[in-house]
Amino acid sequence: MRKTLLSTVASLAIILPLNAHAAQIDQAGADQIKEKLTYYLPKDIVDTGFIKVTPTSNRYELSVDLQPFLKDIKPEMFTISGLKPFIHYLTPQDDGMWKVEVNDRFDVNGSFTAEGKKQDFTYKIESIVFDGMFDPSITYFTTGKYSVDKLAFNSTGGDANIAMNVDYMGADLNGTKIADGIVDLSGTMSMTGLTETISEKSGNVVNISADSMSGTIEFKRLGVNAFRDLVVFGLDLVKADVKQLDQAQADKLKTLIRANMPLTDKFDEQLKFDGVKVAAQGMNVSLESFTYGLGFTGLKKDASARFNMGFVKPVIPAGLLPPGTEGAMPDSANFAVAISNLDLEGVVNYMLANADFTKPEPLTPAQSDELGKIVLPDGKMHIDFTDVYAKSAVYDLSLAGQMQVNPDNSDKPEMDVTIKAKDLDKTIKYLQDNAQKVPEFGQASFMVLMMKGFGKAEADGTTVWNVKLDATGKVTINGQEMKI
Repeated sequence: MRKTLLSTVASLAIILPLNAHAAQIDQAGADQIKEKLTYYLPKDIVDTGFIKVTPTSNRYELSVDLQPFLKDIKPEMFTISGLKPFIHYLTPQDDGMWKVEVNDRFDVNGSFTAEGKKQDFTYKIESIVFDGMFDPSITYFTTGKYSVDKLAFNSTGGDANIAMNVDYMGADLNGTKIADGIVDLSGTMSMTGLTETISEKSGNVVNISADSMSGTIEFKRLGVNAFRDLVVFGLDLVKADVKQLDQAQADKLKTLIRANMPLTDKFDEQLKFDGVKVAAQGMNVSLESFTYGLGFTGLKKDASARFNMGFVKPVIPAGLLPPGTEGAMPDSANFAVAISNLDLEGVVNYMLANADFTKPEPLTPAQSDELGKIVLPDGKMHIDFTDVYAKSAVYDLSLAGQMQVNPDNSDKPEMDVTIKAKDLDKTIKYLQDNAQKVPEFGQASFMVLMMKGFGKAEADGTTVWNVKLDATGKVTINGQEMKI
């Protein structure tokens, strides 16, 4: 249901009438909206009447009914009851904006057959609410709030029975026009009370839960209108059943791709799950929190892509770790890495200059190989370690810096990283105290003592190692060459 709602809203964002203004709400306006919404759909689908737009006293009522698509499906393959039309309310505003509202619920049950197995399902949402203000000039919502209350899904009869519940899901969207066709988009997401139980036929039961989730998403200077034009161009080709582009269409495609450069100046998404628990085969694992994120700086000459993941306060079953190693489990850890110095602009420019989109294979094998060379201007992959750390009661380690790797000669990387360790004496003592239980700790304590000698002590007691590795294999630590 969530996917259906959001896909409908997304469709509105692309194809609502751009010249619509608050005027008399009448059947002509309703017909225009319906025509826009169904323009790219096959005639036999449109003729089912699954979309209806009805003028009321002060707004249009958009009804999306999926029932007509199910009438020819054999009952032994799929059944569903409780399905009713999804209703959206569209209100034109005096300033040319559109107010979009949804206030609905969802409660269906049925069955389907897959691989010869009949499975029953129920899907229920107590409340679905969306309230947003759509701006045709930026083809996006300047404001939008979305919420789902009490979602429950159950499936039985397959290889595993699945039961999932969510107390609440919500999102808050915002769009700000920066220039013609350029917007800053941002949003927050949240969820509470996620539980999922997977009961396998073997008897194994997996329980997954999270107390809550919070997240943010952000685009800076996103070219929404250029992207819309590219999507519409593709839909036009599908509607016309174009199998291969002619020269005029190929030229237009290149023009549209150029208009989408650099697409965005920044994309960032961050998610945080609190109170995560997983139970399976008699073992219980939990995390106080788990974070995950992605980032991208656009199709530029010096682009970068980032990934980060971290956790806080993991709890694992007693006895899972060997005696004496419990202190080695980090209380918190994070890994954030970026691939930088990517010439994505050069890749697109080369493709536009050389690709022949009138052919099934627009680029020759040699040209495709050239793209791989362009994306790495100096032939090396630049890996930036931006926020890497692991902390516990007996150690506090962090790492920052860069590594360069030639994909064709990966056994000779170059590196310049700085490692910091706080309370190193506490780490050494821990290793020595547990050396009888864990013999490997004895050797590790000797290595740490030796490394401490190469380190540089800062005023707060932190030990620092700047480690450099060049293409010849020479290693230096804090400027001192190491003989290996």
